[in-house]
Amino acid sequence: MLNSIPCFNMYRYWDIRGRANPMRMLLHYVGVDFDDKRYTDPNEYYGKDLIKLSEVLDFPNLPYYIDDEVKMTQSRAILHHLGQKHNLVGSNHQELARMGVIDEQVIELIVSLVSIAYPPDVENRKEIHQKLRMEYVAALPSKLAAIANFLGKDEWMGGKKLTYIDFIIYDALDINRRLFDPKHFNAFPTLVAYVTRIENLQGIKEYLSSDAFQPMPIFSPVALFGNTKDYTFTE
Repeated sequence: MLNSIPCFNMYRYWDIRGRANPMRMLLHYVGVDFDDKRYTDPNEYYGKDLIKLSEVLDFPNLPYYIDDEVKMTQSRAILHHLGQKHNLVGSNHQELARMGVIDEQVIELIVSLVSIAYPPDVENRKEIHQKLRMEYVAALPSKLAAIANFLGKDEWMGGKKLTYIDFIIYDALDINRRLFDPKHFNAFPTLVAYVTRIENLQGIKEYLSSDAFQPMPIFSPVALFGNTKDYTFTE
């Protein structure tokens, strides 16, 4: 039973990139060893583990995270907990405000991508997917420009200090440069430098070059793009 296991760092998610990468990046950056199980069989989770989870988690779901202090779900809440625990949060009100603003902005991008990947299950869902995709690509340069302007001359999104938000932003930018033509991303040198800065951090560099890093698939097999390990962009 999960409520009888010893407390250690345990992270669980589906065998896709999904919402998992920022949390894995943070844990690798701070050098925390953790048990990183990735479900490949939905029946293992829904038919077996979910029953156990309902006894120890307030809102059983994936991802979930367990350490010596908490047993919790919800990806943003997990990241906030880890950021607080490892001093990867803003140092003042201004930095905290910037973290909140850019986090909400990037959530809008991710929500749009999810809508493209999983259009309504109707007869013309592929046409809906293509229409949403074209609209997204058309708006992508302005979205990236806004993020670049927000970063400005700072090293990190919160200001002078690396925070857990930077792992969220990195993941969103990297997903966009993999799902769509990288030229859109490469048009903004400040974002390229920002992403490179994160990729060269101790712990992150090793993680991204290891088998633990899962660039693809981003979405589940039922999605209409970004749903295979060998996916490459098409526009």
